[in-house]
Amino acid sequence: MSTERAEIVAQIAALQPAAAAAAEGRISTAAAVGARLTAGLAAPGEERAEINEICRQIDVFKRLQADYTGDWKPDSSAPPAAPEVVAAAACLLLTNAEPAGGADDADGWAIKCLNSALKLIAQNEELPLRAELSGWAQRIFTAAVAGSKAAR
Repeated sequence: MSTERAEIVAQIAALQPAAAAAAEGRISTAAAVGARLTAGLAAPGEERAEINEICRQIDVFKRLQADYTGDWKPDSSAPPAAPEVVAAAACLLLTNAEPAGGADDADGWAIKCLNSALKLIAQNEELPLRAELSGWAQRIFTAAVAGSKAAR
């Protein structure tokens, strides 16, 4: 298996289940991450707000559910997201953690996404392509540290 970002994304995208329509007033995690898996870096706005909510679910509640209420509130009766959906969320977060053409990360968005992706990878041993996702995260971290040292 390749460790190249594009190949990891393509392999995980191929594993995604057909996203069933969420019940009215619900958000499907599979639909939310699957639709954005190959979309690239998020711009500020609605997409970034949704990714921020995914980060919050990981950071605060320590898991991703299969679905949420319309305002991203967890439901204790909802099952966890499938491992391939969690892997897609990790891809989405790592894509957002990539340096955007040398732009600085003044608001900490990239670090936030990297932190949440690392948590997903660490918490979910059954993730498809877990080693590849971990390697990608490590490369982003190494680049961030190198960039930080160069900035001094």
